[in-house]
Amino acid sequence: PPPPPPRRYYYREYRPYYREPPPENPSAVAIGVDLEGAVPINAPQLSDGNSLTGGTGIKIRIGDQIRLSPWVRFTPEVGYGYDHLFANNDDGTAYSWDMNRVFAGARLAFGRFLVPSIYGHVGYGWRTTGDPSVQAANGLAFDLGAALVVRIVRQVQFGVHTEWVTINAQPYAPDWVAMGAHVDLAF
Repeated sequence: PPPPPPRRYYYREYRPYYREPPPENPSAVAIGVDLEGAVPINAPQLSDGNSLTGGTGIKIRIGDQIRLSPWVRFTPEVGYGYDHLFANNDDGTAYSWDMNRVFAGARLAFGRFLVPSIYGHVGYGWRTTGDPSVQAANGLAFDLGAALVVRIVRQVQFGVHTEWVTINAQPYAPDWVAMGAHVDLAF
């Protein structure tokens, strides 16, 4: 008698419709841009009646996003931040305060699609102003913040954040709260 037909004649081979996605890289270069509004807290009252009001800012960050698990990412990063606060005195003269800082720090993110994160940085900051009663100064800069990110694809994330920032530039060292939106790209 002839031999039996091959095995595939009796049983269909299992062919999945979807293949497993390739595993994520354990590390990726992360570049971030933050646009924010700034609100001074404990703003100093200057000798000429000048007082600080709100402002705007931008931050640029670059780091190494390290995947500790599918749900946890740690990103050491460095960056530059610029904030512009407005100041008005009693006679209507307006001056601006420009705060610049370079910083290093880290952020810790939890989740896969809706990703909350916390972060902190320390660095060096300097202040310049057109106000003749306030001189330019520099000092240690700190920030602490939290963010909520939507991660639709691995390479692009966008979200909102809020942070507390200070530059210890005496004698006037304003603290401010920055709130805004950001986008992060991972390569």
